[in-house]
Amino acid sequence: MIPRHGLRIDLIPRELPLVLVGVCGAALAMQVGAETMAVVPLAVLVSVRVRLRRI
Repeated sequence: MIPRHGLRIDLIPRELPLVLVGVCGAALAMQVGAETMAVVPLAVLVSVRVRLRRI
């Protein structure tokens, strides 16, 4: 995602603790047999609320 002029991208942490999301992501990766590093970006997207606004 490349920010454009007049576009504001806010990344707001959700109320859920990041440690809990990380542990759940690692447990899910172990359960399905995926690499942990493949699950980390998805866990970050789940733990962060992305808000796009025009300025």
